[in-house]
Amino acid sequence: MAKRRKTQAERENERAQADRQAWEEFEPRLAGLQTLEDAAQLVAEAPPVDYPGRGYYSNLGFFLQQFTVPNGSNGAERLLYARFVERLDAAGALKPGAAAQILLALVRT
Repeated sequence: MAKRRKTQAERENERAQADRQAWEEFEPRLAGLQTLEDAAQLVAEAPPVDYPGRGYYSNLGFFLQQFTVPNGSNGAERLLYARFVERLDAAGALKPGAAAQILLALVRT
């Protein structure tokens, strides 16, 4: 018996569900970052290209390069980036005044 082929809507629903699950796994890890080393380690654990959630890791990697807001990031990601920057600033890991500039850029986007 031939296997029924999934519809476009079913495939899109599965991708969306896989992305939600990937976010649910990634979000607490992003929220718990304390150091730049922790962040770099998280980026290094990114799933392969075209896997669900890869974009979250890519966005974080882009953000860490120059603390620039990634175009593909969502509001929840930017909020967690802001909290991470605040933790870095409190720990003295950023140059004086850098946190304010980064936070302003995150808010404007």
